Amino acid sequence: MASKRALLSLRPLSSPRHTLHPVPLALSTQCVLPSNPNARTTFPLQYRWKSTDTTAPLQNAAPTASKPSTTPSPPPIKAYTYEDILALTSSPTPHTLLIDVRTPAETARGRIPTAQQLDITAHPDGLFLGEEEFAERFGWPKPGLGVELVFYCEAGVRSRVAARMAREGGWRVGEFGGSWDEWMGKGGGVDRA
Repeated sequence: MASKRALLSLRPLSSPRHTLHPVPLALSTQCVLPSNPNARTTFPLQYRWKSTDTTAPLQNAAPTASKPSTTPSPPPIKAYTYEDILALTSSPTPHTLLIDVRTPAETARGRIPTAQQLDITAHPDGLFLGEEEFAERFGWPKPGLGVELVFYCEAGVRSRVAARMAREGGWRVGEFGGSWDEWMGKGGGVDRA
């Protein structure tokens, strides 16, 4: 089991005149997936350095909070229930796409009908590929930004990561938090193709 210590330790750089402190600009996530505890998916952590020297202008400092942000916050991730997914599979629409983010070994046991597979463990950048490379790698066309992507996995952890990544990429997203476990537990249909 992995320790809870930070993977990256940054210490402030000091001199008699000033101290530099790391200022986080982007979040970092490291996922250890239950299917393979030795494989890790890491998203980068970016830093700028901010000086505490008040006599010199700040260079590469993080923006101050005095100005309100003009960037709109992304829409929330829609939560789907078993009943919502059941309705979606019985009456699919071209505006909503169900995506299974489990590994091929997991999907060999079956997947929810109408779902496309995109292994988020092996291809965390999958949705950010060009259209041709996406179709070549996954065997189905890359969804446009007008399509709502609904993610599920084995138990809900990877689908949450995939939904957040897709939302940052500009898609409308949903997540079936109960995922495969709930689907099978309630007797949902299985596509073994």
